[in-house]
Amino acid sequence: MADSSRWSDGNAAWKRLTSRRGGPSTGSDALAALDDVVTVRRTLDQMELRAVHAAREYGQSWTEIATYLGVTRQSAWERWHDLDQQVVLEQAARDAAAIPMRAIRERRRSTVTVPNMIGMSWIDARTALDKVGLAAVSAESDTPTPELGETGWIVTDQSPESGARVPARSVVQVWLTRDDGHGGVREPRRPRPTPLSMREALPEPTQEAVG
Repeated sequence: MADSSRWSDGNAAWKRLTSRRGGPSTGSDALAALDDVVTVRRTLDQMELRAVHAAREYGQSWTEIATYLGVTRQSAWERWHDLDQQVVLEQAARDAAAIPMRAIRERRRSTVTVPNMIGMSWIDARTALDKVGLAAVSAESDTPTPELGETGWIVTDQSPESGARVPARSVVQVWLTRDDGHGGVREPRRPRPTPLSMREALPEPTQEAVG
């Protein structure tokens, strides 16, 4: 359904609902009212999605968005955090459309080296990535990407790893943990191969003959 048709249907449904000041008068009227409620609800959901997308595009924080919606920051992030990646991709597309084709080809060929961020604070990691034209997002679904300038987070792991060559404006996934104040960095949640030095050694052969 086209956007203009969706908004028109939602507006018409809202007018019909508000005209029923005394409520539905018959069973069929009640069903028609329910149908209008669903239409209005879908229209509002679409507008809510667009508003959240625009807010993130213009730099509004998840905390601000959650405040206006009357929900927690965690709830807002869990519902719409995929929009952050969409905003990054859309901005990259706009940037690409605004420069000559020759510059686009040069940009696609260009690569940057991913810095080592393990052990850094979230703020320092963001700064390091900004310097080379990269962005960062939380790699764990249960850990929202912290706001710009938010303190108390430490990077425990990253992907791609440090030293990797990636295209400009790539997104680097980071694993984060809360700083416990003891100066140490907790091991990342991703499973790691067991080091050779820690693998169980095979038993020494005995002198007994093998029958």
